Amino acid sequence: MIGDDPYAVLGVRADASSEDIRRAYVRLARQHHPDYFVAAPAADRAAAEARMRAVNDAWSVLGDASRRRAFDAARPRPFQPFEPVADDEPDPRDQPDIPYRPAPPPSGRARATTMAPVALFACSVGVAALSVVTGAGVVLGFAVILFLLSCVGFLVVPLLALGRARRDDG
Repeated sequence: MIGDDPYAVLGVRADASSEDIRRAYVRLARQHHPDYFVAAPAADRAAAEARMRAVNDAWSVLGDASRRRAFDAARPRPFQPFEPVADDEPDPRDQPDIPYRPAPPPSGRARATTMAPVALFACSVGVAALSVVTGAGVVLGFAVILFLLSCVGFLVVPLLALGRARRDDG
């Protein structure tokens, strides 16, 4: 009827007492018993039988204390943290700390400085391919120089970024 949860079928909470569960079962059994639908159309009688079957199945689980314990033990529980977080703890995102402050968009010069080593590396690969095709040793030497410049750039750009971050802290 309402999934496979017998608590939902009987309309009681999971922490309901045995007496509350029994009262809910009796109320639903009186309401949905097929004998009450003797003069009803066949479709209504079949629906009442199906509801009564679901109520009986729920009662068979929750009416027996050992079966109820077994069902509750196998039932998935919602997540609960091991240590509840106190409400008075500050949220780190609300603190005026530099990592949480939005950074200004990078300027054109800073973006070009960041991308320069990538561009040098791409050029070195392209020039090296050109030297292989043409067989010119001088062009291959130029490709090696471009490659070494890109390696230096890959080392210098992070150092420049660290310097800018240090300047922002001060």
